[in-house]
Amino acid sequence: MVNLRVILIAFAVMFLGLILWMGYFFYFRTDGRGHVLRVADNPAAAARGQQLLGRADALLQRQRYNQAQALLDSLRDADANPAMFISTDELMQRFDTLRVRRARPQPAP
Repeated sequence: MVNLRVILIAFAVMFLGLILWMGYFFYFRTDGRGHVLRVADNPAAAARGQQLLGRADALLQRQRYNQAQALLDSLRDADANPAMFISTDELMQRFDTLRVRRARPQPAP
């Protein structure tokens, strides 16, 4: 039969390890508010992501909101492509800009 003391020690060690891992993850992998920080694997991937965000910005400037919406929607799953990196905060900023500009009344010609 398994000794109860061994089981309790094993649980205590696993619990301590879990607490240490959570502390490491929160301190080194988040911005201090719980948002996970992501970094680009390589500069070329970050450049491709910035190029696509630039296209979305250009569409927003030309008031082509449906095309900008389609482009931004396609970029939501950019994490699956290792050759492209787009920060979640930057993507959400573009979505917020799109929402605000669509809600704004259009000036009369």
